[in-house]
Amino acid sequence: MRVLVSADIHLGSPIRSAAMRNPELGDQLKQASRDTFIRIVGLAISENVEVLVLAGDIFDNDQPDLKSRAFLISQLARAADAGIPTILIRGNHDALLDHRAHGDLGPNIHLLHKNEPSVEIGGVWFHGLSFDAAHVSKSFLPDYPAPVTGRKNVGLMHTSLDGSPAHDPYAPCSEQDLMAHGYDLWCLGHIHAPFERTSGPVLAVMPGIPQPRHFGERTGGTVAIVELDDDTPKIERHHVGHLRFTECALDLSQCSDVQEVLSTLRSALQGAQHPEHHTAVRLQVTTGHHTADMLTAFANELLDNIERVYVDKVKVAAPKQQVDAKADDLVRLMRAELTEPGFQLAAEEILEELRNTLPREIVDELSEDPLDDLLEEAIAEVTLSLHSGAAE
Repeated sequence: MRVLVSADIHLGSPIRSAAMRNPELGDQLKQASRDTFIRIVGLAISENVEVLVLAGDIFDNDQPDLKSRAFLISQLARAADAGIPTILIRGNHDALLDHRAHGDLGPNIHLLHKNEPSVEIGGVWFHGLSFDAAHVSKSFLPDYPAPVTGRKNVGLMHTSLDGSPAHDPYAPCSEQDLMAHGYDLWCLGHIHAPFERTSGPVLAVMPGIPQPRHFGERTGGTVAIVELDDDTPKIERHHVGHLRFTECALDLSQCSDVQEVLSTLRSALQGAQHPEHHTAVRLQVTTGHHTADMLTAFANELLDNIERVYVDKVKVAAPKQQVDAKADDLVRLMRAELTEPGFQLAAEEILEELRNTLPREIVDELSEDPLDDLLEEAIAEVTLSLHSGAAE
């Protein structure tokens, strides 16, 4: 049996952090999750898989977005019409999948939960439990059914496993206990970076987020197709992401005029184009006279004539051999202040307060960089602003 495994679609994600910097990119990311799911269903059909598995977080939040639910139903019906049943579970974001509140999803679509935790398809038994709350702090594994003797058994679980530094401990489960439960294959969701684990003939696969939403999820963009046979299940990964993220390093420190800056930026943005994917670019720029805001404005003007490329963010750094001007005296004083324990503590408290009050998508963005990196970026902006003013 061939099984396509995906998870963490996050339909309806508001993409707030990207939209604040670039509304057009925010709109593209919202559509990209839909386009990617269309690709997933198309891949299942073209690869002649026998089951489509979705291991939670198909939706992003609990808002009554019935348009997104209708989109999901129409795509799963497309798979069903091709003879491919779907088996899925609710993750911690999936209130819209609550069958008690919103009804069934349609024929040949099996939502597994505590009252109906198992279904048999083509001689293979699939087992899964769904989230009934936004956060579950205990392992689901003790409540999973025992494997059916003499048959292949596949488990669906939305879990942080033993834990991940980038994720809260949702339904934590020991990897060792998981692999010893007696199933042949585990289809996992929640961790957005793809990975697989094997223990003897048992395979556990985390397909990763199929459409990354920001630079912290760049390792995603794939789904997995697993072949169940008499040996250890075999896995092959397929890229399905509609929009990719890339970084580009530029050195503008020797550019003599604006025209040269624009030419260098144009070449970099054109080089980021891809014939099949849209691309979000993060520019890492070395410059002594241009602020991030100025370069962002230049790049957006150039992108009017470059298709399928968007600027996510411009990060600037001053050249190492910066001119020893009077303006640098202020920068040196600021840099010395960074090492003071009181300043570090105050900065950490402010950052923690922001993380507790801002929307989750922006919190994710804040956590991309350590505090020291954020402070260095601020120092670089001040340095460039001072030298830019001095140059005028």
